[in-house]
Amino acid sequence: MLVLKLGLLVILLLIFYQDLRFQAVSWIFFLLGFLINFFLAVKSLPFSDILLNMVIILLFIFFQLAIIYLFSWVKFKKRINIFSSVFGLGDLLFLIMILPVFSPLNFILFFIVSLVFTLLVFVALKEFNLLRIKKVPLAGLQSLFLFLVILFQIFIKFSLYNDYYILQYFVK
Repeated sequence: MLVLKLGLLVILLLIFYQDLRFQAVSWIFFLLGFLINFFLAVKSLPFSDILLNMVIILLFIFFQLAIIYLFSWVKFKKRINIFSSVFGLGDLLFLIMILPVFSPLNFILFFIVSLVFTLLVFVALKEFNLLRIKKVPLAGLQSLFLFLVILFQIFIKFSLYNDYYILQYFVK
């Protein structure tokens, strides 16, 4: 299990590097990452739970894409391909790659916090002239954030597969 997590960490760093350097990521990293994530999930949860979590998260992702599409339609006053101008295909592939990693609430929390992390890191890199690109390398910066989450998870044992840790703070 540790070897698989280390392999996943390497893949996440490669996604980070390629997205920042080339603004493109080889699709093979997303496929390998998905397979490792799925295998790790199968070792921890029943298949039916994994499938249910993945379907719920996928619906959330499609809802987000629909919002982005509608926003782009209103902003540009015409229908556009959001994958060519607003949201990269690699960003979608990254989100699909991490489907097996999270329970639905953990995914939403990860999604929100990783977007804030991405924004802060992107602004800091631009401010110090360390990044010369105009588009946000979303998949790369989210992979860096997931790298940090998994490192944290290795040293402090907690599960991303269930919502107990989140719900215990809201339901008393």
